[in-house]
Amino acid sequence: MIIFGLRASHIGSVEVNGSACTYCQNSGTQNISQFGRYFHIFWIPMFPAGKSTFSECVHCKRTIRKKEFSSELKNEYEINKSKIKRPVWHWSGLILLGILITSFVVLSKI
Repeated sequence: MIIFGLRASHIGSVEVNGSACTYCQNSGTQNISQFGRYFHIFWIPMFPAGKSTFSECVHCKRTIRKKEFSSELKNEYEINKSKIKRPVWHWSGLILLGILITSFVVLSKI
């Protein structure tokens, strides 16, 4: 029995100061968070399968998806998205598989 599927993990967050919440109209801090999905086999991440981006108001805790961002939030996200990078361990299964195949090839030639 092979156990496989999709899981998600928190990749990173960026604080956006001075952006007004579309729900409560508070102009305090909002957090833009990004989550990465990955395909796994036996809970070992094999490869990335997409990203989801959300914004949360610190005051009212309202969460909105990236497609619902205001133009101000979109601009802040575009400026700061280079700070949020996918972790290498999302590729760890393929890296291990590559090392295993390479070692078999090298050992078979000896």
